[in-house]
Amino acid sequence: MPTRILEERRDGVVTLTLEGEHGLNILHRATLEALRQILLRLSQQAGLTALVLTGSGDRAFSAGANLNEIAELTPAAALDFSHLGQSVTALLADFPAPVIAALNGLAYGGGLELALACDLRLAAPHARFCYPASKLGILPGFGGTQRCPGIIGTARTKELMFLGRVIDAECAERWGLVNAVAEDVKTEAMRWAEELEGRDAYALRQTKETIGMTERADFFFEQEAFANCFRQPGIQDRLRAWEAAKR
Repeated sequence: MPTRILEERRDGVVTLTLEGEHGLNILHRATLEALRQILLRLSQQAGLTALVLTGSGDRAFSAGANLNEIAELTPAAALDFSHLGQSVTALLADFPAPVIAALNGLAYGGGLELALACDLRLAAPHARFCYPASKLGILPGFGGTQRCPGIIGTARTKELMFLGRVIDAECAERWGLVNAVAEDVKTEAMRWAEELEGRDAYALRQTKETIGMTERADFFFEQEAFANCFRQPGIQDRLRAWEAAKR
């Protein structure tokens, strides 16, 4: 069953919670499409002062895309899938109010790319971060190659993506991947969101847009590079084997 998205509004703050099987909150295609529609709708609503994105439970924010789905992609379908993922992360990055990621556990692959598209990132002490794509014969396709260098620098981005190592919350904070580590990350995210309610919404929106002007990147090049990975022999078998090993 695809991961579903729970929506809750309290005054000007909307919280979106990814709720999936086994607490992994996998990003199925259907989940991405649903999240895209929700973000499109919310971006048109008046009175929003902050958006909080988190995962259910304490195991994962999101462990990434559904590799069984990805294993079936042709190069053309991979291009389309990357475009879908990038459309979701673009909606987060361009959302008219500040977006806070409350990283309550694992943020792997596409899950980490969702987090990078948010304006602020808070992590639980047990949160872990990883880009395993290089082990699978692919690369991040939801905008991560373009956003990550602006957040942690080119050298750290290459370390994270080339080696595919898991880093903990303390390391993520030290690198600047997250803004802070909090014991009760969801409560802390709401505190930040409530603090933003006391700021001028127009000024925040203009500040976000102005900062974003310096971050425009070549996302289509990433889409093509992601799709080209699916021309390599054996890619589907590697993806299926990795997915089977996760469970």
